[in-house]
Amino acid sequence: MRDQTPMKKDGCDHGRYVRKVREDTQRYAQDLLSENERLRAAIASLESEKRRLQELVLRVQEDLAQQMREQARLRGSLRQIEGESRMFSARYAEVETENSNLANLYVASYRLHGTVDRREVIETIQEIIANLIGSEESAIFELNPDGSALSLVASFGIEAERYRTVPVGSGAIGRAVLTGETYLADGCNGEGLAPQGAEASACIPLKLDGKVTGAIALFRLLPQKTGFEVIDKELFDLLATHAATALYCSGLHAKLASEMATPA
Repeated sequence: MRDQTPMKKDGCDHGRYVRKVREDTQRYAQDLLSENERLRAAIASLESEKRRLQELVLRVQEDLAQQMREQARLRGSLRQIEGESRMFSARYAEVETENSNLANLYVASYRLHGTVDRREVIETIQEIIANLIGSEESAIFELNPDGSALSLVASFGIEAERYRTVPVGSGAIGRAVLTGETYLADGCNGEGLAPQGAEASACIPLKLDGKVTGAIALFRLLPQKTGFEVIDKELFDLLATHAATALYCSGLHAKLASEMATPA
């Protein structure tokens, strides 16, 4: 009887151990399931966060692309504005030049008709040639009464005796008077000289009531002037009529003054 009692005890202990192992295994399995659920929830949360971050990155990229497009548009607008600004600046400079040219033309016209003194008229014509056109060598001629030749009235910077009389139709000056058309040499060199072989840089016939009464010849131009501009041709047109009128009126005034000073 004493031999059976320990065996029962050992069987009970063995059963409790098995139950304990089974319970521990169940708890471990339950813990694993719980941990698995927690990890799945964490993974789902991370996936959701990942999608949110991807959407955020996409929006940032779209915003960046939009900003780059806007910057490109602004750079294009800036280039356009800069181009327009340069155009307006150039146009403003042109307008300023035109206004200055008009003022010079007005002053030249006013001075030509501001006196009947022949000496002052000739000096005014020479100042216009020197300061507004830019010539250091010039000559002013009047047509002889018979219309066959030009007589030198005044000159600057040239050998006056060489041009004392110029036959109409002879040379560039005489041909300009014969045709009544302004003569312009094809081009001037870097020193302001007339082209090789040209008699003069320009010759402007002076006209009164459509008839040639004289001429203005330009020879050497200022060194920085290599050719004639639009304003120069406008000055030529002004001189062609206004200088002719001023010379004619001053000549009549001088003749009348001389006649009045002579005893009857």
